[in-house]
Amino acid sequence: MTFPKSFATMIGNSARIRANHLAKETPMIRKAALLIARNSWFRKAILGLPVLRDLAGRFVGGKDLASGLATVRGLNARGLKGSLNFHGMHAESIAEAQTAIDQAIDALQAIGADRLDAHVSVKLTKIGFDLDPALAEAGLRRILDCAARTGGFVRLDMEEAVYVEDTLRMFEAMLSQYGPERVGIVIQSYLRHRRQDLDRLMALGASIRLVKGGYREARDVVLHRRVEIDTAFHEDIERLLRQGHAPAIATHDAEAVAWTKTVQKRLGLGQDAFEFQMLLGVKPDLQARLREEGYAVRCYVPYGGDWATHLVGCLRRLPMDLLGAARPHRTKG
Repeated sequence: MTFPKSFATMIGNSARIRANHLAKETPMIRKAALLIARNSWFRKAILGLPVLRDLAGRFVGGKDLASGLATVRGLNARGLKGSLNFHGMHAESIAEAQTAIDQAIDALQAIGADRLDAHVSVKLTKIGFDLDPALAEAGLRRILDCAARTGGFVRLDMEEAVYVEDTLRMFEAMLSQYGPERVGIVIQSYLRHRRQDLDRLMALGASIRLVKGGYREARDVVLHRRVEIDTAFHEDIERLLRQGHAPAIATHDAEAVAWTKTVQKRLGLGQDAFEFQMLLGVKPDLQARLREEGYAVRCYVPYGGDWATHLVGCLRRLPMDLLGAARPHRTKG
């Protein structure tokens, strides 16, 4: 099913409004991180500093697809699954969007050829949605056509709140054609006015990755108090485990992990009824322990693209004492 021209035009106009809105409202730290990530001098500087090089190696799959695939092979050898993502969002040119589309297709082909246990994650703005929604739609169809040929799976990532409805519409169109075995979606529990989205998608049999939320947004858009976010997330976990199709619970929060296990056991579900998903390099001990307990664990593996923005986000998750421990020690004399 292809979007009618009037629908594509409507989304295109709203996308331009969104882009202008984001340019004004996006926090300066995100803009700075994006500029830094796209600066080749900065990337070389990072790789020249031992502590940052080590951290980049921990959280980033590598500078190119070959490196990302090697990381996935290492995960698979330890019993962990992977989700490859050519990292970045908000493509600034058609060429940049086309590169991201080609990267997703190449990744699917390599995963199929090497029989790796891995998915591919895609952001609509990375494949050109801000530039032209029709471009992103055509690119996503090319990616999903490849997934259908190779037996692969593509997870459509969720982005800022202003993109949610358009992302869901695009996803629903793709789901109706390709099915839940080929395409899935992400839902964010901290959105104030989107509580119905989970029910909407579960009714369609969608494969859903549930997260707390990943973007700085206004208080009238998302929950800000941690207790409110945790409560909403726990409620959604139970709803998803009760009614969802191949659900994925994405969290590094020990309390949320424990709650998921409690609900799973109360509902009489097997450990293979869902999977935990986490970021590469974040709480690897927890990932290993869950795997040893018999749970499926999938790691998000960013590579290439604007990987430095991902590194900045991961650094925020580390306690300062761990960063201090990672610094090289100077010897006296």
